[in-house]
Amino acid sequence: MLRAATCLGICLICICPPLFASTAGVAHDLSVILNPDAGEITATDVISVDQAVSAFEFELNARLSVQAENATVTAIDTSSDGLRTAYRAELQTPGRQLKLQYHGQPGFSPQRRHGDMPQGVLSAQGVYLDSASAWYPLLSPSFDTMSMTVTLPRGWQSISIGRRTQQGEKVRWETDRPHDDLYLIAGRYTRHARRHGAIDLSVWLLDDDPALAAHYLDLMGGYIDHYSQLLGEYPYAKFAVVENRWQTGFGMPSFTLLGSRVLRLPFIPYTSLPHEILHNWLGNGVWVDYAKGNWSEGLTAYLADHWMQERQGKGDRYRLKALQSYSNFAAEGRDAPLSQFVSRHDDATQSIGYSKSLMLFHMLRTALGDTEFVAGLQRLWQRHRYSRIGFVQAVQTIAGPNAELAARLEQWLERRGAPRLKLDRVEVKPSGDGYRLALELSQGQQPAFDFDLPIAVMLEGDEWATPLHARVKQQRGRFEFVLPKRPLRIDIDPGYDLLRYLDATEQPPALNRLFGGNAWLILPSAAPQPMRDAWTALAREWQGRYAGLRTIEDEASAQLAADADRIVLGWDNRAFADNARRFDRDDQRLRAREVIIGGKSYPADTTSVVLVSSDAHGVTTGFIGADSAAAVQSLARRLTHYGSYGRLLFDGAGGANLVKDALTSEHSSLSRQLQTEPAALHLEPRPALGAD
Repeated sequence: MLRAATCLGICLICICPPLFASTAGVAHDLSVILNPDAGEITATDVISVDQAVSAFEFELNARLSVQAENATVTAIDTSSDGLRTAYRAELQTPGRQLKLQYHGQPGFSPQRRHGDMPQGVLSAQGVYLDSASAWYPLLSPSFDTMSMTVTLPRGWQSISIGRRTQQGEKVRWETDRPHDDLYLIAGRYTRHARRHGAIDLSVWLLDDDPALAAHYLDLMGGYIDHYSQLLGEYPYAKFAVVENRWQTGFGMPSFTLLGSRVLRLPFIPYTSLPHEILHNWLGNGVWVDYAKGNWSEGLTAYLADHWMQERQGKGDRYRLKALQSYSNFAAEGRDAPLSQFVSRHDDATQSIGYSKSLMLFHMLRTALGDTEFVAGLQRLWQRHRYSRIGFVQAVQTIAGPNAELAARLEQWLERRGAPRLKLDRVEVKPSGDGYRLALELSQGQQPAFDFDLPIAVMLEGDEWATPLHARVKQQRGRFEFVLPKRPLRIDIDPGYDLLRYLDATEQPPALNRLFGGNAWLILPSAAPQPMRDAWTALAREWQGRYAGLRTIEDEASAQLAADADRIVLGWDNRAFADNARRFDRDDQRLRAREVIIGGKSYPADTTSVVLVSSDAHGVTTGFIGADSAAAVQSLARRLTHYGSYGRLLFDGAGGANLVKDALTSEHSSLSRQLQTEPAALHLEPRPALGAD
């Protein structure tokens, strides 16, 4: 999920260097009165700096009237959008303090954030304010201490950074930690709280649900303890989960803002919650220099989302999904160097900033080993907390004394693309008391990448595959290994440990393969008009998001090239009969108005069906079956969130998810059977990352 206002790349109009030798020592002491019904704010801010100055320069929302108790305030500039004004406050005598009073109805940008959330809001429905709207005087990109008293109408509560104390009808927020933004959120919240050592844990709900709050509170402390051991002591006085009426996921220092529906999804406490807690170290504690690459999202995804799956023995499955996303959405000219990633704004940028990025950190961990990787994470926190760093500096800090490794990983930071592996030839010959295994490998990138390639070989009589490694530096290379037993099977990077483009034959059948490419949506021309209209609306909606998708009538679909990816829409599609057999697997059969999975029948009149199949040449076919226009509309909206899955079933009446399977590839060209009798691959389990 996203950090909040920092992702906007906000910078001040005018900061006068002579005013401060540095940004150190800037402090705000605010008293804020909010009138949500009128959309008004009235505030006093006593700004202190660590040395005497003759004037202060700051920005404030252009629609707020401002005056100073001990200075003459003059407007000197206005932002291009007219929303912020820069002021110069000349002190009556040089000093270290400026006392400002301001009030009015702040204006906000019409642009929308993630989840269609406004840039700022101050209304009877709720309040969200951050530095993007300049609701408080902006002197520099950060400040060192802050205290703020907030007065609200009866029944309202406020949330901000820092420690909370109650003073009658007023609430005070205080922090002595540096911050690069000041947030003020308010609404008719019910607060649930408990202590975890010295940390206040809380859940703030607009629609109260004590059981939901208790579930989140039960989990927060354990996540905080884990990351405290992994990186260093938790840096803030509290952590709060705050409900938002927009469907968002924002991580701020000491709290996270989650959409009301998002908050109630059953998997969020095990995915987004640890992710947002970890952002208190990475992104909110160690800040991102966006001009040099946003490393925070990928590292956070690796240490939270990936870690949660790794704890269940599914780390390799998670990395496969990450490589699927990267291969399907960032390939074909949409890739970018990691040092250029700022924030996600579509599927391609998300696949770079999250999937590609987390794979780079996985390679760094694999090369260092867990002990040195954890030491590097702790070094990152100790050395750079409350300062800004870019991607290269983050990698160099974690790598520590291993400068050669950090330099090698810069390939993925500074250039586009990734290796495309091809296993050209495999030879096995007896050699003395053992066997000699020879491989010929190639990579499809110019210039060639330099990397360590994991290889797994099943040896006769062994329970687990033997791990091998090859240092690959050239476009083509030959690698030989002497083995003590007869090799039965060889697999190239079977644990998905290398940042690379997946070969089409090893990609599991999944919706992302169709969404990220140039698939054809085959429309059912003979469907009843309401159904045809629904399928046409689905196609139009998806084409607005996935530019490569094209439409064709089922009557003309026979003209498609044999290697064209396609999605057959509807049970009554004329292309159904020609494509149904493509979906047959050991446990699955697709028949007219029925799918059979594991021997159980799911008829069309009660079940919405989504299936994906890929053949030995990497050609991918999808089928989507629904029996009502309402079901089609539901699928149009929901399936964009199920991209890594190849088999989905939904209850036709209520839309509940019945089956959700990530399938495996049956045709990988990076795997070879070396004997007549096929051998299964068994990779030895790996421990999850921990500080022990």
